[in-house]
Amino acid sequence: MTVARWSWLGDRLAIDVANTVRRRGWRYVELITSPEDLRTWLEHERNRLAIPAPVDAALVSRFLPVRDHVLGVLRAAAAGEGLPAAEVRAINELAIAAPTVRLLGSRPGHQLTWPVTAADPATRLCADIAAATIDLLTGSDATAVALCDAPGCGQLYLRGRPNQQWCNPHCGTRARSQRHAERLSGQT
Repeated sequence: MTVARWSWLGDRLAIDVANTVRRRGWRYVELITSPEDLRTWLEHERNRLAIPAPVDAALVSRFLPVRDHVLGVLRAAAAGEGLPAAEVRAINELAIAAPTVRLLGSRPGHQLTWPVTAADPATRLCADIAAATIDLLTGSDATAVALCDAPGCGQLYLRGRPNQQWCNPHCGTRARSQRHAERLSGQT
């Protein structure tokens, strides 16, 4: 079965950002290696982020460090550890660089954002990602952040129940199958 490149997108924005690194076996692979990769990812997130113009190598070089900061704090949160001070400082600085306020929309659940300061589109993108990370890790879902340790996954997700170990049933099946195979190979 072939998995579509961005098929897992649609979780909280900070998690979607962090999951632009994908595990293949036990090795992590970078999914944003070109402006086209970033443009495609941004198109999937267009309802949550403004897409800067142009999406070029300079934007990729600004996006990747932000993603790495997000990945660092989310992995720490998933492990139940304290958040790395350098990552926290970087995320807070990014959020301060182009703050926005949340405004009430025209219907329940609809929210608008309004920039507090003028900022170039790349700075706004980075700040919005930082703000989404802050919202996740200071909100009610902060303790639900988890890392799927199934073979070939390694993605971050939000637990739907306290004992949930994998991001989806397919990962659970792969993990159980691998454990079974390891038990069988140990019996020889």
